[in-house]
Amino acid sequence: MVKYIFSQKLILLKKITIHLLTLTFLLQAQNIKDNQTDSQFKQAITLFESSKFNDALKIFDNLSDDKNLNSKTTAAHLFKGKTQLELKRFGEAKNTLHSFIEKYPSSSYLDEARLTLAKALVEMKEYEESFLKLITLIKNTEDGFYDNYARVTAKKLAVNYLSSSKIKAVSDTISGEKIKPYVLLVLAEVYNEENNLSNVDKIVSDIIQKFPKSKERNDAELLRKKIKDKEKQLHSSPLIGVILPLEGDSISNEAKSSANEVLEGIKYAVSEFNDGHENKIGLVIRNTGMNEDRMVQIKDEFQSIPSLRSIIGPLFSTEAREALAIFRDTGIPIISPTATDNDLTQLNEYFFQANPPFGIRGKIMAQYIYYVENKRRMAVLNAIEGYSPLLASTFKEEFEKLGGEIVVSETYKSGGYSLNEPVKKISEFSGRVDGIYIPLADKIDAPVIISQLVQNNMDVFIYGDQDWMLASGYQTSPSLSNKIIFSSDYFIDFNNDDFREFNKNFFAQTNLDVNRNILYGYDTAKYLLTVLRNIFSDRSAVVQKMSSGLISTGYHNNITFDKNRVNKFLNIVRYRDGKFELVDKFKGQ
Repeated sequence: MVKYIFSQKLILLKKITIHLLTLTFLLQAQNIKDNQTDSQFKQAITLFESSKFNDALKIFDNLSDDKNLNSKTTAAHLFKGKTQLELKRFGEAKNTLHSFIEKYPSSSYLDEARLTLAKALVEMKEYEESFLKLITLIKNTEDGFYDNYARVTAKKLAVNYLSSSKIKAVSDTISGEKIKPYVLLVLAEVYNEENNLSNVDKIVSDIIQKFPKSKERNDAELLRKKIKDKEKQLHSSPLIGVILPLEGDSISNEAKSSANEVLEGIKYAVSEFNDGHENKIGLVIRNTGMNEDRMVQIKDEFQSIPSLRSIIGPLFSTEAREALAIFRDTGIPIISPTATDNDLTQLNEYFFQANPPFGIRGKIMAQYIYYVENKRRMAVLNAIEGYSPLLASTFKEEFEKLGGEIVVSETYKSGGYSLNEPVKKISEFSGRVDGIYIPLADKIDAPVIISQLVQNNMDVFIYGDQDWMLASGYQTSPSLSNKIIFSSDYFIDFNNDDFREFNKNFFAQTNLDVNRNILYGYDTAKYLLTVLRNIFSDRSAVVQKMSSGLISTGYHNNITFDKNRVNKFLNIVRYRDGKFELVDKFKGQ
């Protein structure tokens, strides 16, 4: 047995000796490779610090794919994401950093990865997701620097880009002595921005009572003092209420996006106004959720605020119709930036439409053609679908009322590919008409109409509605296309120097490019701020001034009202040699 044990020891010793020799060679080879890896990593870091990001990325990419895991592998993976972020390849950076967090959950670089990922998400305008990543960082980090940085950044993100309902949804699902009071305080700050002071008071009371030893207790007490002062101010300074469908399960993503963009325009206009005036005007922002019960609650709250002078919203005609019934007896003037139904002003004597309803558009176009284009004899071709019949009807009625003649009027079915019969009938009067009014029901009809007009040798001015701005087929007949003139409730002149400066300043403050929805909000708020300037009396004075014909120049359209309370301005746009040009911001009678 002893001999056997001894022999076994000899065999084991030989195996150990061979293993050690092999290990020595492997370690020497690994040391060489490690030295090469260290050298490459240092080179990539130097390139990164010198802003040579493309060259740095190639090295980081190779090192992060190394199957022999070492400290440089994880660091290279992180820097790969950071470099992609610097190169503005935000989607790639997002994927790389997500991969890092999943592969290396115990890495000492995890805090930096989460913070960098949050930055990439902000650049992609995924603000809610970025906020959640920062909350996760605060919850898990033990590093004071990352904790403080994430707290400051998450709060700024929430106040500037997220609604109270978004933050509340996070707060309702999160717990823990470290993170819960922080999220509650952020929610209170967002409510404060929305001037929802009763909710601010409830939340700060919760923080003080339930989390007395938290970091947020002192800030909560300071915020409570701030809102007491603000309450006094809100009952003296003029306020504008805002009612928009910002959040809600029944609201489409497109509708939410539009509402939040309109809100950004409103907020910027108020900020711009307050920067230039001693007497400030505040906003009280409420999410309607497209919910009737919530709208009733908002009405009760707004009615109880004496300093609330007017309301901006709702956006959509269906919700506007509901709101006008609920607010009917409050005496609060309401202005919608975008609602277009024709009968809305009849539902509430304090309602103003900044976006002209379609019936008015046909009327204003008739006035423009008669007075400015000096046309006296017109043909009309309209679809039988959509709002095309309404535009055609009001156009014909107004044009004849002015003294013009509708020589011939024909209809067609939208989406069809044969308009030969109605166009041929109109062509029989081609020598007797000065132009043809064609309000489209759908942009897809435009190429067919142009083709049929060419085939029937009609070379006349074409007038229409704003669907012509979205249409194609202009290139089939440059001569005829250069005679297309149409009305639109918006036109953005991106080459205008004033607009470029405005867009630059807006982007600097919001990190957003200006679009149509933002301008609907901005121009409406700018008009209302002009009305409210120097008005410190009751709401009836606001209604009177809004109906007085005061004109506010806007970027997407001008705004003015008379006793009928519908905006009388429309943009007149023409197609000329491959581009659209603003002809006039025409004021109807």
